[in-house]
Amino acid sequence: MMIYLSIGTTSEAYESGRVVGFLLGAAVLMLVLWFATASWRRVSALPPGAAADGHTAALRVRRRRAVLIILVLLGAGAVVIAVLRYGPEPRAAATAAAASGPMEADAAPTGPRTITPPAALDGYRLMTEEETASYREAEAARLPRGRTWYYDRDDDGRVDAFLHIDTTQWSQKLATEKRRDSITQEFRNFFAGARSSDSAEYPAGPLGGRLACGHYENKPAMSICAWSDESTLGTFAQNGVGELSEAARTTLDFRNASDQRT
Repeated sequence: MMIYLSIGTTSEAYESGRVVGFLLGAAVLMLVLWFATASWRRVSALPPGAAADGHTAALRVRRRRAVLIILVLLGAGAVVIAVLRYGPEPRAAATAAAASGPMEADAAPTGPRTITPPAALDGYRLMTEEETASYREAEAARLPRGRTWYYDRDDDGRVDAFLHIDTTQWSQKLATEKRRDSITQEFRNFFAGARSSDSAEYPAGPLGGRLACGHYENKPAMSICAWSDESTLGTFAQNGVGELSEAARTTLDFRNASDQRT
């Protein structure tokens, strides 16, 4: 399954760079203010009748102090804003400890698990190895990660949906990616690869994590959904299901039926 890597806008490195850039901008502004007030601080002109020496020295001190106070306040304000704005999303691998999205706040159940796709669910029938031989040959040529199961809905012998699941139990590469990327980044990469521009999130159910669905580019009748948690990245694609809420409901059913944990 093709994944297009995009900029990790939820990563710690991105957030750190954004904060550093903000602080550098504040520092430049402070330097500009300091040099822009140089002539004013030197007191080039005095009020009529003022004693030149004493008044000039005192006025310079007051003006310099005033500018320094303003610069200190600006610097302190910039630091406070930078600290408040720093908020990288938790990595996908930490989803069970800290939910990484608004859809599911509860931690997912943990413990021994098995991945067993249902033989029949929501009108879909799991196709046999013989029925899907040609699809599996094409799949092998792409060297996909994880495992794929094909489903027929109208008994015509053609694939109407496919379920693809990859877990950190099977893939060390996925485990590495989940320690590096947030779920938002995973979804951004996935839907960019599917060329979907209308993806939206839906409740992810009792297993936690997050679930999102969208349409393939220029194919309003073909939906593609993805779910992710601390150890799994799964997808369910359906032909002839254009309503995303319906696609999300069916995907959730397949996820809950396939991923058994204790």
